[in-house]
Amino acid sequence: MARLNISVEHRQTPEAAQAKFEAGIEEAIGRFGSWIEEVDWSEDRQTATIRGAGYEVRLWYDERHLHASGQIPLAWKLIEPAVRGHIQRMITGPA
Repeated sequence: MARLNISVEHRQTPEAAQAKFEAGIEEAIGRFGSWIEEVDWSEDRQTATIRGAGYEVRLWYDERHLHASGQIPLAWKLIEPAVRGHIQRMITGPA
């Protein structure tokens, strides 16, 4: 297992960050649903924990950043730069 720690500045209003965060999680479920076994949302929907075979990642945002932290398979660590780029495009792209 490897540790994932990503923080990306989102430069969004709280409302836009919330909408893009939720849309991004839903998009991931749609695209990678076979790898995602469970998604637990916080009551305020500012945090989502995604679990699957061999990984658990907590995603959340604050007033300035989108964060992803958790345990992932070692091989996934090799694609961390691509994941960071995808998150950046997702959060700063059109709603």
